[in-house]
Amino acid sequence: MSYRVDLAVLSEQKPFCRFGLTLHNLSDQDLTDWKLQFILDRYILPDSVTHAECQQIGSFCSITPDTNKIAANQYFYCEFTLRTAPLRFYSDGLKEALIVDIHGQVKHTVHVTPIVLASPFKQRTSLPDVVESSISLIPKPNSMVLDDGYFHLTSTSQITLQTSLADKAAAWLESELTSLFSFSLNPIGHSDIVFRSNPTLDESEYKLKVKASGVTIEAGSTSGFVHACATLLQLLKPVENSLSLSVPLITVNDSPRFKYRGMMLDCARHFHSVEQVKYIINHLARYKFNTFHWHLTDDEGWRVEIKAFPELTRTGAFRGPNQILEPQFSHLGQDYGGFYSQDEIRDVIAYAQDRGITIIPEIDIPGHCRAAIKSLPHLLFDENDHSIYRSIQHYSDNVLSPALEGTYTFLDTVLSEISQLFPAKLVHIGADEVPDGVWSDSPKCQALMLEMGYQDSKELQGHLLRYAEKKLHSLGKRMVGWEEAQHGNKVSKDTVIYSWLSEDAALTCAKQGFDVILQPAQSTYLDMTQDNSPFEPGVNWASVISLEKAYRYEPLEMVADSDPIRKRILGIQCALWCEIIIHQSRIDYMVFPRLSAIAEVGWTQKSHRHWEDYLSRLKGHLTLLDKQDVKYRQPWDNDNCEK
Repeated sequence: MSYRVDLAVLSEQKPFCRFGLTLHNLSDQDLTDWKLQFILDRYILPDSVTHAECQQIGSFCSITPDTNKIAANQYFYCEFTLRTAPLRFYSDGLKEALIVDIHGQVKHTVHVTPIVLASPFKQRTSLPDVVESSISLIPKPNSMVLDDGYFHLTSTSQITLQTSLADKAAAWLESELTSLFSFSLNPIGHSDIVFRSNPTLDESEYKLKVKASGVTIEAGSTSGFVHACATLLQLLKPVENSLSLSVPLITVNDSPRFKYRGMMLDCARHFHSVEQVKYIINHLARYKFNTFHWHLTDDEGWRVEIKAFPELTRTGAFRGPNQILEPQFSHLGQDYGGFYSQDEIRDVIAYAQDRGITIIPEIDIPGHCRAAIKSLPHLLFDENDHSIYRSIQHYSDNVLSPALEGTYTFLDTVLSEISQLFPAKLVHIGADEVPDGVWSDSPKCQALMLEMGYQDSKELQGHLLRYAEKKLHSLGKRMVGWEEAQHGNKVSKDTVIYSWLSEDAALTCAKQGFDVILQPAQSTYLDMTQDNSPFEPGVNWASVISLEKAYRYEPLEMVADSDPIRKRILGIQCALWCEIIIHQSRIDYMVFPRLSAIAEVGWTQKSHRHWEDYLSRLKGHLTLLDKQDVKYRQPWDNDNCEK
């Protein structure tokens, strides 16, 4: 280790905190003509830096020192101020660092030490010890009667289909039996699992009855049969010294609390392979989710092939020292990225459909568009726009202009291809976090405001989103967006609002007549840290979300059961944003077992949900996660956090 960088908190006074950075030259040679590049996801106030100048684009920072020399075994020191709340976790510090020459060519790698935090260590939470439940079903069924005895699936067991609605569910069941238990059903033998149509059952509702003579599954929908299979899979246990599986004699009559039960995965900040995406989708099916919200575009990456604009993936899908997009969040010294071809997306859609899951794509506009703008400057860049703004992720060039003709060419083309590619009726257009100051010094935007009689820049945002809404409607789709989609009061009440800032924001939109999906960051964001230990990975701007906090989220707790506003709440969703989530092991750690807790929030009626009862079932359920080699966060181990 020849070079090391330390970062220490000097003072904390929200919203400004002071830091000291020290670069050590531990080699026996002088370091000359150098700059320090590093990844930091907080904004450094440029005028606050001592002994150096700082340039920052997103999380990519570059320090140019006043002196170009660090003598052997000496150091360089500077201080700066961040606009941030006090830091509590080691993951808040520098992610990576490099020494480059004045032309940006890498000279040396730098060892990054953990940030020296000023805040004291906080007491960690612990879970009560519970007795493992004999029936470890998650989410808990809304009606279940257990009888004495077991039925056994053997090498002569087979499936009998009495309805085509069960075709996909039965195929999924067989594949899961193989992957979980290395168990295969016989194409010829006893009809031990019977799938039967019951048209009196609503969408997603099912009946599962296990008797001494076999298993009967009834549903009136494909999703109902899939959910029944998810329950059956959790009931099965290998019989010791046997090739058979046992299932308790049980009767389950079950239906979901909320019609919409979803999870969002961010594949723009870090790219996740098709296999990783399918992995998540399959787990969603096991927990009776029915929607996968695929975040495909953002400032840091464009992940979906658009045949009319190959530049979007040729340029926008990659970042790094040899790319137009600078490094962000990780991979400081190398090119990084990836995208999904349309054929790959069709494959993932079919995979999800086989598991009763609808995929909703998200194309984020008008903010979070830096990757698109850098890919298509001839359409999306306005050289006469001198507006000064800074987005929440520290960009000053990431917002589409509602006054450029190219913006509408871009929207028409992209939304048309997306609508043709994805069969879902809903298309998510983002609409969040458009920064203050945008479009204020754009002659074209100011002229458009004058022409339309607009008084506020939010109306320009509404102008653009109303166009997108009408375009999607013409394509047979319904637009959905984050709650900022209703800013400017231009979109119709046909737009569905996904509320992320708070549940109060959701209720405000619902009272205005919008249908709403609940996704409050304080309870449902899986990128949040799970405990107060500084070693815990994640972020905490919304909250620390422990397993208990995720489970105890009670949607609409302050709204009376008789309040008609409840009719506007379509369901709930959790989200995994991936700024600092790169690898599969980190995905597992952040998602499991919290995903199971949120699954129960969305599926199981409030009167049937009890914290310690859930823990008893979870204790037995972890065996199933072990069988799948899921690297989940150990709920009862306070020393299990990633170091």
